[in-house]
Amino acid sequence: MTDDDLERALRRMDPAETPLDAPLPLDAERRLRQILDRPPVRRRPHAWAWTSAAAVVVLILTIVTGVLWMPGSSASALTPKPLVYTPTPGGAAEVITEAQARLASDDAGPAAERRSLSLGWYFSASPDGAEATVFRREWVDLRWNEDFSGSVVTTAAEATDADGDTVPNVDPAPGTVVGELRYVRNQFRPLSPQPPDPSADGMRTLLTTATGATGTLSAGDAMVGARSILGEWTLDDAQQAALLDVIAASPGLRVLGTTQDRLGREVVGLAGTPSSTTNTAVTLLLSADTGRIVGFESALIDADTDLDLPGGSLTEYALWDVQDRQDAPR
Repeated sequence: MTDDDLERALRRMDPAETPLDAPLPLDAERRLRQILDRPPVRRRPHAWAWTSAAAVVVLILTIVTGVLWMPGSSASALTPKPLVYTPTPGGAAEVITEAQARLASDDAGPAAERRSLSLGWYFSASPDGAEATVFRREWVDLRWNEDFSGSVVTTAAEATDADGDTVPNVDPAPGTVVGELRYVRNQFRPLSPQPPDPSADGMRTLLTTATGATGTLSAGDAMVGARSILGEWTLDDAQQAALLDVIAASPGLRVLGTTQDRLGREVVGLAGTPSSTTNTAVTLLLSADTGRIVGFESALIDADTDLDLPGGSLTEYALWDVQDRQDAPR
């Protein structure tokens, strides 16, 4: 990590407008607690050896950038293969208009809920030049209440290789709870204590709060903000449509085309570049059936010599609207 990378990470974790007593970002707190509470594991694929508090600080700083720096195994670096898109006619405005039409016609959409259930994958690498390893996919189930109590439970999902094929006989077994964090009353601090306003102005304000962006909200920034909101709320269709209104009006929005997400669902990809990470491209995946935002991905634009990864390498993905899957947490 360069000095500039560290400065950007610090700024993103604690921008000037963030109160001094603000808590760690949810993802950072969840993963830090998970690692600190986990007993030592003696197996080759995930032999984590933390030797100082500085290592934990590095973890916190890098979680918020979408890349986890951890001692890796001796296995070759693997990241999931990029999704392959088929170009579609029409621009971003047309894609979003079609998605909003599906949202408006869907009578069976979910209600707004203080819960976020996602299936995610996170890249792990070592800053000392060791080769990278692939983390198992994880179910992350956040539930919180009006009194700001709640919990976030992380459950192991099936491990996969770069092709998405299941890798057998890897501990912990799918369904194993690998991390649990409890919030007492008034401890959890959501971006939006009340259900988000289903209007473009309301969503723009919330996205600006989520990203700390100043000036014009770029498409990449809006997508990063959407990822944060969907990490705390299940939005109803009207709220999702308002969120898409803001994304449609954000400069730098690109249409990638149609594809299948990593669960085999038909989706349309929208892409942008966050202003704080010029070597990262982010993608939102819109369901071709419902119009809802069902996925977020982050990938390198150019090669990263520190991580020894080529351009296009995936560093994170999260998938939503997954509660109906047979292997989802209940």
